[in-house]
Order: sequence, then structure tokens, then C-alpha cells
Amino acid sequence: PEGIDTWWNEFDKLEVDGKLDLLYNTFGREEEEEFREDLFDAVDEVVNILATKSRVEEGIKLLETLKEQRPAQYMADYMYYDNYLLHYYAPQGEKERMNEIIKHFEGDPEKGVDYIAVALDIFRLYGMAEETSELSRMAYKKLKNSEEIMSWGIDELNQRAIFCAIREYITSLNYGEEEAERAFLKDLKGLDFWEEEPATLDDKRLQNTVKTLRGEIKRDWKREDFLISNANCEDNVYLFVIEFIRYLHIEKSLEWVTGDLFFELIMKYFGEIKERRRGFYFSYSKECLDEYLGSYFGFFSLNDAKGMAGLKAHEFFSSFMHQKGIIRDKELRKIERVIEELNVPSRELYERNTWKYRFLEAWM
Repeated sequence: PEGIDTWWNEFDKLEVDGKLDLLYNTFGREEEEEFREDLFDAVDEVVNILATKSRVEEGIKLLETLKEQRPAQYMADYMYYDNYLLHYYAPQGEKERMNEIIKHFEGDPEKGVDYIAVALDIFRLYGMAEETSELSRMAYKKLKNSEEIMSWGIDELNQRAIFCAIREYITSLNYGEEEAERAFLKDLKGLDFWEEEPATLDDKRLQNTVKTLRGEIKRDWKREDFLISNANCEDNVYLFVIEFIRYLHIEKSLEWVTGDLFFELIMKYFGEIKERRRGFYFSYSKECLDEYLGSYFGFFSLNDAKGMAGLKAHEFFSSFMHQKGIIRDKELRKIERVIEELNVPSRELYERNTWKYRFLEAWM
């Protein structure tokens, strides 16, 4: 329509401050339906420009004004707008804002499923255990029978929710008592932990996970335990990286859910190294690590925050392996050099988007 074309012609000619003023003036006017849809691109453009100019607060104010003055329009594209608010308010510990975002997802989780995954990453990066638990449980239960969502996406939601259930059990004041065990069993049943009956907490993998996280099982690991030719290599890898979660909690003071994110980052890297039939499972190479990090960054990627945590996860993991005697001094130094080289572009990205990656400050 002619009115929209005229508006865009004016918008395109303006510098960012002029664009901002035009948007505020436009919010206060009634516009035809077609223009409401068109306005999304303009708002998104201005918020991005402001963020690159270290004026992110002004971008957030713009979104808050849109939400207040045009709530229906905001909710039509809520997951895109909320994604900015999520990155901005999470490091400030704004629980009320986080709960509002969760409620938005609850209305139509199928529509927002990709952004639910992002929100779960952000919650875990900032150690927000309650929010991680609430969102993962809600999303899994509402989406588990959806025909629109890929099965791996449902599985990931399920894994997040199950870890939250385990975390709540191992940190409960009455851990190990009959009442706590009954509640834990009921919780896991509700999350479809067992594919077939009988459902029992005696499940070997579950017991190993719980007791490893609690520090009740201590293993004397050897390098040979992680040779690909070892018949138990897969189980050993899983339990070792579970032990890493406890190390992060006890020695690095990271929340359990942050440890779960690091577990995911570590398992993804080693699990995706191609064509390995022999050798040491926890092998690093600059080429593989660079390719792995690159998978989190792309023009349309929503996983950049998770990618920014990747190198720190591997830095901590290599230290953990060294502490356990799994790798030698020389190997540790080699891994550290690779990480330091790959850190250069990451630092540049951090400096351009500090507001999005505040979680890194707590780990420096």
C-alpha cells in the first residue's frame, strides 16, 4: 500500500535517532493491519543498530514501549522480541521478567519451540535452576505428542527436564529418605523416564548418575578407560562427564544446571568427531574444535550464546582431565594453546556484544 511505501521511504533516509523517533510516533497511531506486520522489520533493525552502538538500553526501552502500547502486535511476534529481553534481563537476575517470558511460551509452545531451546540455554548459562525446570517441564509435557516438532527436539526437552528432576532430588534436604524417593519416582514417571515397566529407582544408569553427582561413588580413572577399543568406553565417557558436572559445582561454584549445559557441550564435541575407530576418545584438534564452534555461529543461528560458552567448557574439562591424571602436562599445554588461539575471534565477538554474553564475566 502507498502509505506503507511512503513510511519506509522516510524511515530508510533517517539515521538511527530519527528512525527511533519515527517508531515511537508510529506506535502512538492506529495503523492498518498490513502495516503492523511490516513494522516488525523496522523495530528489529533499529534494536540491532542500537545494540551495535552500545545503546542496547534504548533498544530494550523501544521493545517495552511496543509491548505496552501495542500488546497484540508484540504478542504476534513475541518470541523474537522476548529473545532480546531474555539476553538483557537474565544477567540482572530479573526473575519476574523471566517468568513473563515463560508464560508467553506457555500460550503456544509449538510456535516458539526454537526460542524455548534458546531460553533454556540462557537460563542455564546464568544458573537459573527454577526457570530451567519450569520451562523444560512445561514444554516437554505440552509438546511430547506434537507431530510438528522433530523427535530429537522433544528428546532434548525431556533430557533437560529429567536433569532438573535429578538436581532437585540430589539437593533435597531429605535426600535418600523414603518420602524423597517416592516423590523422585513420581517425578520421573511424569517425564516418561522409563520406556517400559517396571519403573524403579534401581535403574543402574540412574543410580550411577545420582551417586556420581552426590559424590557417593569415587572412581580411579585410567587413560585406558577412554580408549575407543575399550568395551566399556561409552559408559565410562558418560560417567566421567557426569563427574565433571560435580567438579564444576564443587570446585568452580557453578550451578548444577550450568554443569548440565557444559555436559552437553562436551558430549557434542567428542560425539561428532568423524571416523574414529581407535585411539583416545578425548582427543582434541584445532580443526575439529574450530568446526565445532563454527556450528554455533551463523547468520541465522540462535545458538551463539551457547557457542560462546563452548571454549570455557573445554578449558574447564581439560583441567579436569589433567587433575584426574587422564592427560599429561604436555597434552594440557597443547589444548590450552589451541583454546587460546580460538579465543581471539571469540573475544572480538564478546567485545561487540558484551550485553549478550555477560555470563562470561563470572567465569573469567
